[in-house]
Amino acid sequence: MHNFLENNFDTIANNFINLKRNIPVINDIVNVCTKSLQNGNKIMFCGNGGSASDSQHLAAELVGRYKINRKAYNSIALTTDTSILTAVGNDFGYDTIFERQVEGIGQKGDVLFGISTSGNSKNIILAFKKAKEMGIITVAMTGETPSKMGEIADFLINVPSATTNNIQEMHIAVGHSICELIEQNIELKSKALFLDRDGVINVDKHYTYKIEDFEFVDGIIDVCKQAQKEGYKIIIISNQSGVERGYFTMEQMNNFNNHLKEQLRLHGVEVTDIFCCPLLNSNDRKPNSGMFEKARAKYNIDMSKSVSIGDSERDIIAAENAGVGRNYFISESKNLKSLLELV
Repeated sequence: MHNFLENNFDTIANNFINLKRNIPVINDIVNVCTKSLQNGNKIMFCGNGGSASDSQHLAAELVGRYKINRKAYNSIALTTDTSILTAVGNDFGYDTIFERQVEGIGQKGDVLFGISTSGNSKNIILAFKKAKEMGIITVAMTGETPSKMGEIADFLINVPSATTNNIQEMHIAVGHSICELIEQNIELKSKALFLDRDGVINVDKHYTYKIEDFEFVDGIIDVCKQAQKEGYKIIIISNQSGVERGYFTMEQMNNFNNHLKEQLRLHGVEVTDIFCCPLLNSNDRKPNSGMFEKARAKYNIDMSKSVSIGDSERDIIAAENAGVGRNYFISESKNLKSLLELV
């Protein structure tokens, strides 16, 4: 058994090394998909058996998310509607189940992925032919053996194996890479205005947590509006050790944060997220940069183009450690209004 597993994993590893030969065409496909989605078109997937599962998996990554929280992308797997599949299969034949859907919902400029280990699935071939008639771009994902799908498709990813399970392993890996690169292309890297909470957004009344104590710091709304106008996400980064100290509860902290977000929303400011550290000993607690790093990963933020505003030295240190490009310390001598032109 040990030898079997060792040989099996060696085979998989070598397959993925050889998969690199497909990098140029994968890059081309990513660019085509990006353009299609940006133009208001959609990406369709189809396949049979395990490839049907891959179709649904990849469509879900695009409609939901892959790694970045962002708007849903227009994508659909043509393998999921049992009423359509059984009706078309019964009335016109199984070979037409994808072709009819392409004809019904496809539009010029869409992209159709056909996933097949053999590359000769007749229902995908017919769907590709219909797509060609309609000006829909076709992408074949197959094994290394020459195939009819490969002959028809605009783009061919023929992964380096003729063994079904190994082909499927590479198909989903390639699909994941495509989803990730599409996200990066469309979302690009955001820039953020990182704000400390107490003393920057709301007046600091010493471990502020009571909603009745909420009061905006003078000038913060104008700063946030200007930042939004310039394309910055508004992200709040706040130490809230009052939770661990026993001054207030997580529920009270969250209630205060929700009230703060709602008050900003009423003034035309949308907060993308709030990161709080309720602990005294944590990599998230400023001057550590943990919360900044989590925000960067979650929202694909270009830290070098971002800005932070704090009212304590640890706010500035944390932001600098995270690579934030511009960091401003506010005090009585340097208030928020003086930062309006700098954001």
